[in-house]
Amino acid sequence: MLIVLLLTFFADDVYVLVQFTKTAVLAVMAGGVVFIWALAENKTKRIKILSALLCLLGTMIRFNTIFLAGGFLTILIISETLIFFKDKNNNWKKRLLGFFLPGILLIGAAAGIRQIDQAIYNSDEEYKYFREYNAARAAIVDASDYGYEAYQEELEKIGISENDYLLLRSWNFADNKVFSLDVMKKAAEIISDYKENAEISKEAILEGMQERQYFNYPGCIAFVILFVLTAALENKYFLAGLPAAGMGVLYLVYFFVIERIVYRTEFGIFLCMFLCLCFFWEKNTEGRKRHNVEITRICAIITLVCVIMQSILYIPDRSYLDVTEESRKDYIEETFFESWNYDARKYRKVVNKNVPANGLIEEIESNKQNFYFLDFQTTMQTLYYEWNPFYTLPEEYFQNSLYFASIMTNYPECIKTLSRYHAEQPLKALANDNVYLVDSDTRTLQWKITYLQEHYYPDARAELYKEIDGYQIWKVYTE
Repeated sequence: MLIVLLLTFFADDVYVLVQFTKTAVLAVMAGGVVFIWALAENKTKRIKILSALLCLLGTMIRFNTIFLAGGFLTILIISETLIFFKDKNNNWKKRLLGFFLPGILLIGAAAGIRQIDQAIYNSDEEYKYFREYNAARAAIVDASDYGYEAYQEELEKIGISENDYLLLRSWNFADNKVFSLDVMKKAAEIISDYKENAEISKEAILEGMQERQYFNYPGCIAFVILFVLTAALENKYFLAGLPAAGMGVLYLVYFFVIERIVYRTEFGIFLCMFLCLCFFWEKNTEGRKRHNVEITRICAIITLVCVIMQSILYIPDRSYLDVTEESRKDYIEETFFESWNYDARKYRKVVNKNVPANGLIEEIESNKQNFYFLDFQTTMQTLYYEWNPFYTLPEEYFQNSLYFASIMTNYPECIKTLSRYHAEQPLKALANDNVYLVDSDTRTLQWKITYLQEHYYPDARAELYKEIDGYQIWKVYTE
């Protein structure tokens, strides 16, 4: 009951701000914890199978979360292995085999599904190209930015100017002629090589951790509460919290070193720490029956504390009443744009009670003869709030609009859509008749125009066509 309470109150990211990495790590870790417990305690096959399937489902959502949960699951495996050796009996070898063999099969199944998935994609040349391009893209835009000067000499050798680099970093790599797969791979390698030679000091890591303010994170608070309660009520397993905390710190340091620290990963780390410690509470269920009254009282107190701490989330946020259609985009962006950071305001911000700003959507829907490129940074964090999640969009709805460049760049279906408007090279196609650009950032707009001037049209310019609900629509001319 206590575990459920803490998860409900402090892991609400999973069902309030849904994100595939968070969902995947919860499935892998929760499934893994139950699977190990079921094997160690020789529970029913039903529990073993269901927990294994949950773990597999998580790896199918995002395979790499297995490496995040793996460190914490290793702690549990080592703990149970030591118990097996300590409590030897006539069947201890058989029990040990029965403990490890299913785990090996589960890991093999996860790896096998991964290989099958990759083989299916790679069997189609278009999808294979898309995946290779996407991998190179991720290695560029997800890496730390040391500035063009840091890579200038090497990037110039492959034809990447400073303006080209700015387009790469701002999700505007929409030209397969200039930003070809070969160029993207080489650029990714250049950036990676520089990062490997760059040093990050211990002081910088500690300063970074302080700036993230981890003790304000709900997941960290939940772990601290459970750790204190373990010391008070389950002192037999008190030390189990130390390796869980240590593993969490190691993961945090690792992500700081590779400079890939984002909230969805931090959430996964604290969730794994919490579930790792939960495992040892479950093991002492029988011993805990002696003081059920104490546990009930503790649960009541914790519930009260959680309700008080979380009650602010349920106080109606009335600020949306003052938001006009023109300012709605800024209202949403102010809180939700930095999706990579934790921000407590996100949990009570109201975006679905005032009338959605459907002006841009209406513009796109009512002008099927036009094609609209949506700048990634301008629309990615805001536009999806204008659709009703309970309404299914008709098939082939997105036939005259696409993100200018995104994780879907070179996706086969997107290429087919672009080909209908002769816009296979989006940057160059901005000058085509009936092709428009939605971009509300003067910097990214200017970078695109400069790119056209450097590579295609020396006299390229942009004129504002319309401004709808904070979204600026531009038409590019070549003279």
